[in-house]
Amino acid sequence: MGRSGLRAVDGGREDSVVRRRRFEEAHPEAVILPPCAGRWRAVLPAGLIPGDGTQTTLGAWDLADLMDQLDAIYPDSRKESAGEHSRLMV
Repeated sequence: MGRSGLRAVDGGREDSVVRRRRFEEAHPEAVILPPCAGRWRAVLPAGLIPGDGTQTTLGAWDLADLMDQLDAIYPDSRKESAGEHSRLMV
C-alpha cells in the first residue's frame, strides 16, 4: 500500500519536529537545544517569558510540551502552521 492513502486528520496534533523546524525558521533569535539529561531547552531573548523579565530559558521533558510553551509566547507561530493540519500528505 502506497503513502498516497495517508492524510492528516483535522484537529490532530502536528508533529513536534515539524513544529520545531517552522518555529526556528520564523524565530532565529530563539534557540532550541537538543535534550540534555532528558530535558529539552529553549533559550529566548530576555523579557519574553511572562512573570520574570530576566528569565531566558524554558524547559520540558517532551519536545511537544516545549513547543506548546513557545507557541504561548509566540502566538504567531501557531497561525503559520495551522493551515498544514488539513493538507493532504502524499
